Amino acid sequence: NALAVGAASHTEAGWARAPYSALGPGRRPGVVKPDLMAFGGSANNYFHVLSPGKKVALSPQLGTSFACPYLLRSAVGVRAIFGSELSLLAIKALLIHAADTATHDKLEVGWGKVPEDLMDIITCPEGVARVVYQGELKPGKYLRAPLPLPADGLKGNIRLKATFCYASPTDPQDAAAYTRAGLEVTFRPSDEKIKDGKANANTKSFFRINKYATEEERRSDLGKWETVLHDAQNMRGKSLKNPVFDIHYNARETGQQAKSPGNIRYALIITIEARKHADLYNDILRTYATTLVQIVPQVSLPIRIR
Repeated sequence: NALAVGAASHTEAGWARAPYSALGPGRRPGVVKPDLMAFGGSANNYFHVLSPGKKVALSPQLGTSFACPYLLRSAVGVRAIFGSELSLLAIKALLIHAADTATHDKLEVGWGKVPEDLMDIITCPEGVARVVYQGELKPGKYLRAPLPLPADGLKGNIRLKATFCYASPTDPQDAAAYTRAGLEVTFRPSDEKIKDGKANANTKSFFRINKYATEEERRSDLGKWETVLHDAQNMRGKSLKNPVFDIHYNARETGQQAKSPGNIRYALIITIEARKHADLYNDILRTYATTLVQIVPQVSLPIRIR
């Protein structure tokens, strides 16, 4: 449920994992470690901080102890702009959603480095729309999260990215079954494709099993007990017809079926990128005017001309 932060060597392009920053993977659940990267300084590009004393002076430092609060600054920035519109779990999901691994292996950088510019996290450029679901899941129940599309559908190739985060009770004494909650997430791209005798549309794999999983872990589907799911897929826009994510919350206790599990908090971030739809954000907002609520900043944001 926490956020493990690794240190990046630079703020600009060309960054890499700082030599002192720990490598992944972590132990299941929590196999993707570190969760995120932030600038922490390196031997040729230090993290400068104020030195103690009466005179104002900067001291060159480095370490994950600086990367962690630097990342927290981005989270606090999102909170300051949107207020209570986004839950803390949604902010965590948003940071992971916006992270970029560049060309680095997940073993070194986890989900990637968070953008330096806060606007890259909270705004949608042309041809991009981002949707946030947040709330609670009931044990044993299904939640259907529709993927909003323009009334006329999408043309050409698109990129669909999704991030799930949920807060799970834990069994600290049971390392093999540490989390008490797990999600089974099913993606159904088209309601026009249904097999005979079935009530729901056909499914398509979306969240790929982590490459660190052993064959035994793949068979036992341990991935569903991970509290963060994040992936992206390229597909044809015309293949999507009323697409949805079906989410099922499973509960366990000491590795067995839970007797009286409670609800869990969750956040889901979905981003649709479609180059042929420059006004995608507004098209979706108009189509779902009575369903979607626009998240409005609580403070004035500067207008940037590029």
